[in-house]
Amino acid sequence: MDQVRILGVDELDSGWEDHLPRFRVYLHGSGDDTTAGWTHAYDVTGADALQVIDWAQRQAADTLTFAVALVVDDKDQGRGLVWLVGMDGNDMVTTAAQEDAQRRMLLRRWLPVGVPVADRIPYDAFDPFGKQSDLR
Repeated sequence: MDQVRILGVDELDSGWEDHLPRFRVYLHGSGDDTTAGWTHAYDVTGADALQVIDWAQRQAADTLTFAVALVVDDKDQGRGLVWLVGMDGNDMVTTAAQEDAQRRMLLRRWLPVGVPVADRIPYDAFDPFGKQSDLR
């Protein structure tokens, strides 16, 4: 696995901010010991990262795996994804870090990310699998 590093930085070194981010959620119909399988992808706007994670794991529950990315539109390279939680479950694993990411995706079925009540997405948010009513 890649070594985690934490470095102090100058908070003024960035040139722009986006207060209306677009997140992409991947929900994978994966097996017991693999993240590979069918995929449904959704773009989420009007929410922050914690709300998106809350929505994704409500949909995934204990049967699917999920991943969350920040969608970035670059004038030179086009649309791309910055993975925030997990990765595309159907990607070929080529590094120890990717193997670890997939292992943690599988574990989140039973050990979900803790999202405080104040940071949860509204219960009337789109619910493609009808799972939110079970999680109030």
